[in-house]
Order: sequence, then C-alpha cells, then structure tokens
Amino acid sequence: MADTGQRPKMRDNDVSFFLNVLPNTIKATLNVAQLGKVTRLYDDNKKAEVQPLALSSDETPRARLIGVHVGKTKRSIIAVGDVVVVMFMDRSIANFDGSNKLFKLSANRLHDLNDSFIVEVY
Repeated sequence: MADTGQRPKMRDNDVSFFLNVLPNTIKATLNVAQLGKVTRLYDDNKKAEVQPLALSSDETPRARLIGVHVGKTKRSIIAVGDVVVVMFMDRSIANFDGSNKLFKLSANRLHDLNDSFIVEVY
C-alpha cells in the first residue's frame, strides 16, 4: 500500500489482516516436520525421545519430543545421536497401536507435537 499520508481505510486493515497476519499466524502454529537428534531409544526401538535441532525464536533449545514413534523401516538402523526427520500427523494417534486396525480419535488436535513419527534417519 502506497504511503499517501492519510490513515488507511478500515477495509485496508482487514485486507492486510487476511493476507498477512492470519496466514503467518497459522503457519507459525502448524507443526509439519522438524530435524532433531535422538537422545533416547525405548527398549523396543518403536519409540524415541528427540531434541529438535532448530532453536526457538529466543535462541533457546526447544522442548524435547517424548514418545516419538519410529517407523518400522528405521527401527533396525536408528541409534542415539542420529539426526532424524520427525513429522507430525494430521490427527491424534494416541489410540494407534501399530496395527492396521481402525482406531478412535482420542482428541480433536491437529498437527500436534504429541502425534509425531520419525520417518527418516539422516
């Protein structure tokens, strides 16, 4: 918007909100994937703890991800210290038991940090 020296019309503020503020807010709160370092493997290698590698905006470490599912093809090669790609599922997987059976959603959450899977070992 060009600077005319006049106050912006209310409509201009609405347009700016929908084109800039709202999409950026949604993007900032949507979890899709992260790089992380495996800090602990559970006994059966089906789950892990992962420290995200990217620092938060205030340059402090992000919270460790606990109980991250490990994909079947990665269980035999994953080790503590590995860099991994963690993806966040569209819906809650709290009731997923690893089988091919249908399961009930336990929550309405979307792309939540609690619903994570390791899909690649770097």
